[in-house]
Amino acid sequence: MLIASIFALEGFVILNCSTLGSFNPPEIKLPDPQPWPSVACSEIELERLHNAYKSNGIEHEIIAKRIQQADQALKNDLEFPPEGGQHNQWYQCDKCQIALKTVDDTHHICPKCNTVYSGYPYDNVIYSRKHSRLTNDMYACAWAYAITNETKYAQRVRDTLVGYAERYMSYPYHSANMGKKTDKPSASGGHVFEQTLNEASWMHQVCTAYDLVRKSDVFSESDHRAISDDLLMKVYENIAKHKAGKSNWQTYHNSAFMYIGGVLNKVELIRQALEDKENGFYFQMNVSVLPGGMWYENSWGYHFYTLGAVQQIIETARRLGIDLYSIPQVKEMYMVAMDYQMADGTLPRFGDSTTMRIPGWAYESAYHKWKDPLFLSVLPQSPTWDSILYGRKEFKKDSAKEIEFKSMLKEGAGYAILQSNGEKGRSSAVLVFSPFGGFHGHFDKLSFVYYAMNKELGYDPGRAVSQAYRLPIHRDWYRATISHNTVLVDRKSQGESDGTNEFFFTNSEISYASAYTDKAYPGILHRRLLILRPSFLVVADVLKANDDKDHIFDWMYHNLGEEISSSAVKKSDKAIEGQGFEYISDQKTGISNDLIRATIMTGKDRVEVIVNAEENSAILTGFGAGESILHKVPLIFVTRNGKEARFSAVIEPVIVDNDSQIENISFVDNETDGYLITVQLKDGSEEIYAYDPEKRSRLVKGIKTNSGLLCLRRERSGDYAILSD
Repeated sequence: MLIASIFALEGFVILNCSTLGSFNPPEIKLPDPQPWPSVACSEIELERLHNAYKSNGIEHEIIAKRIQQADQALKNDLEFPPEGGQHNQWYQCDKCQIALKTVDDTHHICPKCNTVYSGYPYDNVIYSRKHSRLTNDMYACAWAYAITNETKYAQRVRDTLVGYAERYMSYPYHSANMGKKTDKPSASGGHVFEQTLNEASWMHQVCTAYDLVRKSDVFSESDHRAISDDLLMKVYENIAKHKAGKSNWQTYHNSAFMYIGGVLNKVELIRQALEDKENGFYFQMNVSVLPGGMWYENSWGYHFYTLGAVQQIIETARRLGIDLYSIPQVKEMYMVAMDYQMADGTLPRFGDSTTMRIPGWAYESAYHKWKDPLFLSVLPQSPTWDSILYGRKEFKKDSAKEIEFKSMLKEGAGYAILQSNGEKGRSSAVLVFSPFGGFHGHFDKLSFVYYAMNKELGYDPGRAVSQAYRLPIHRDWYRATISHNTVLVDRKSQGESDGTNEFFFTNSEISYASAYTDKAYPGILHRRLLILRPSFLVVADVLKANDDKDHIFDWMYHNLGEEISSSAVKKSDKAIEGQGFEYISDQKTGISNDLIRATIMTGKDRVEVIVNAEENSAILTGFGAGESILHKVPLIFVTRNGKEARFSAVIEPVIVDNDSQIENISFVDNETDGYLITVQLKDGSEEIYAYDPEKRSRLVKGIKTNSGLLCLRRERSGDYAILSD
């Protein structure tokens, strides 16, 4: 079976490289004779590590620390778990939906209800951690041997690799879906780990370790045969049976094929990794990278997670004499995050992501290749293992090109990034109309995030830190529409959909964007306008149903903070029914015909949320889940019923005990002027936003325009100034 599959690889051809630009796929061949090292690093890179170890100062200390890790590893017993590991998603309390705490290898306690869990799959999560520790120890020893040539380190690597070769196929096959051992495993399972994804990722350390020590005398011929045939090729067969196509999984699969093919000198595996027309790396770059460079899952966590595999592929290829750096999408994947940094320096938490900044460590190889000074602005500013490996000597900030923070439209990726500078410092907002991101995407069309006062305010929860993918809270809160700053229709989540940008504008005074979707809810057209001013954010929504039915429209806003208050609500004794509403605690409700105000305290500062008046508007305040079900995030919902609904809101950050600037906001539907949104300020001035998606020719306050949005400011004198047209 294996022989047949390998010979079949000889026929791989590239059917479509049309979106790879000027990239001309190179001939895939391996160096002859096989160099040492092959995949771990180049001979020159290993020499840099040797020289650093022989030197004095910080570079010596960095290399010496790896040797110390290897020395500690030798003190650890080489004990293999009795079975393979399980996914961390099982390490949760089913009742409380929070992560368990480890008492010992066979006892795991819920920190909230104190329930103790034992046995499968909980113990196997600990097995997974033990497999990772064994691998980390082996990896440290491999580098220690390559640098010192001391046999004791090679012996530990040999014993670990041969131990896994002896056990790999005898470990029960299992998969991440198995909550019980009797559950049927899926095709995506493994033996040491529960997913082909994990076993593919494992190959980075396994193959690197074997590559670094394979010339050592500690190996017998039977050892080499066992490692090749009973471990590496068996892992290859297991991964290869699961063709994942367009996914981050397949990118890691391809990385594993590169490592195994490179260290075993099997060119057919390299060809499979790159040229498989429905799974290979070229295919991945064609179909999985959005215009501009963002990974299609629309999550920064998974963008950089996948970029890790991309980096492994292109670096392994480089060391094998194959240049993949000229594929346009490769550099775009590195560049894209530079434009998305928010006012606090973090990246917006879209999709299944947790809080993160641009991971500078990921850019060392990219800087080595392109020498782009922009990468220096995110790289570590003191030596690291990787900077030594790649020979970087530039550590001064004045060598770096600073990242520009400016508003921009990412139409292909589906984001409008708004940036502003004012007396309160930088502020940022992002309007989301991106394509649906698949398994790790969220039902969040026309949602937004907002950052000001050097902190995150308007909140997208991403995913739970505990990675609770299997639990109801992930489906009904984190992925669901209810946890995002958009409009919920009929108390149910959106369908898989995207949105369309209508217009975008930016200057030194104002930045705005408008988008719509008629796919998120069948029969409902939703338009949203986001206007960023230096001191506040305006959000306007128009929803219309074409099915002649009344609907429930919930305008939703979540803001990090500790308290929320509004004179329009009181303690509720009746829970609201709908998807995800069970995760809202301390619910208070009310009905208002007047302007709606709520105050959210965030440290010593506060955020004022003001929503336009409309008869019989229902208000809900409370707290939703943040990083976990225990992390409470203030929220306000404003509900309107009918065949259509309009909302206009101002979100105003206020520093410490300063006064709010906003007096009122109104939303008028005018047949000749489109929509008029008016923000009245307490100093007697007002701002008028004449919004007409159809861009009809019209007269607004004596000014003729056919713009989608005319922005005016009326001073106290009565004179109008045009902010944008």
